[in-house]
Amino acid sequence: MSAIYSASSPCTRRAPGPQVSRGRQRARGAAILMAILAMALVAMIASAIVAEHGAAIEQLTGRNDQAQARWLARGAIDYARNVLQYNVIRGNPLITGTSGRAGNVDFPGDEWTTPVPPLPIDEGELSGEIEELSSRFNINKLVNGGVLDTTQQAIFLSLLDKLGIPANQASALCEAIVDWIDTDDKPGPQGAETSWYGLHEQAILPPQAPLVSIDELLAVRGFTPDLLKRLRPHVTALPQNTAGINVNFATAEVLAAYIPGLTLPQAQALVIERTRSPFPTVAAFINRLPAAIRPTSSSNFDVQSYYFQATGRAHWGNATTHMQVLLYSDPGQSLRRPDIVREAIL
Repeated sequence: MSAIYSASSPCTRRAPGPQVSRGRQRARGAAILMAILAMALVAMIASAIVAEHGAAIEQLTGRNDQAQARWLARGAIDYARNVLQYNVIRGNPLITGTSGRAGNVDFPGDEWTTPVPPLPIDEGELSGEIEELSSRFNINKLVNGGVLDTTQQAIFLSLLDKLGIPANQASALCEAIVDWIDTDDKPGPQGAETSWYGLHEQAILPPQAPLVSIDELLAVRGFTPDLLKRLRPHVTALPQNTAGINVNFATAEVLAAYIPGLTLPQAQALVIERTRSPFPTVAAFINRLPAAIRPTSSSNFDVQSYYFQATGRAHWGNATTHMQVLLYSDPGQSLRRPDIVREAIL
């Protein structure tokens, strides 16, 4: 019997050794670890997919809200164009004898001058206003045919004087503007051209072209936000045109600048007077001036307005749009809506 179950017999059973047990435990542990890692990876991928999907939905919603807000703002601009067109076709019944563009008189009591307050629309809000610009001094008139226009320079310097800006500073500001928009690159005694702006890191080089917006003055030498704020009600930046300022809208400072000898108190009295009785014609305006200072030419004055700035503000969902458009009402096209000269989304 002992021979049959000897140690050398291949049928002899042995208890598992410690080495074999440890190997199986390692394999089992590795399998569990791999399963955990796989589950973690799947969870991470699922989380990333959900997050990406959520971001895509938010992005899509944001784009949709922005598109809706822009459409609303554009609608406000189109409404402004319709209102101005109607004003031209109708004429002004508040002033005797006016009918259509030929006899139209624009003044602060016109219906289009009333701002549209915020109006709730479904998930959004809409507001806007129309601002008259033809009554202001057009900065771009300082340069005519690429060179300084001395007549317009005198008016601008007079305006700066009425606004309390010292003569030396006013002269420097005027020269800087002329150098900014004239066609040469030669600076005036107090002006600035490429050579000056090139020395300043944040400076923008002069475009040698008319201003596109009055805000562009902040890039011109000598101008500051506070100074621009003082100038804003009195000046504008429009394409070159021969039309005069609308005396029914012009500020007292602008009127005094355009009429040599007219004092600021006298101009302020005219502004108060026209609120009760707007000037129906340029001749009526000139006749209200003191006889000694009445201008011999009426070319600088008008009672109609041709340039307007329409603003539309719209809010939809999480998006807000602020649109500003420069409009031109063509005097020869009374049945046509004002043309869009330029627009900006702020």
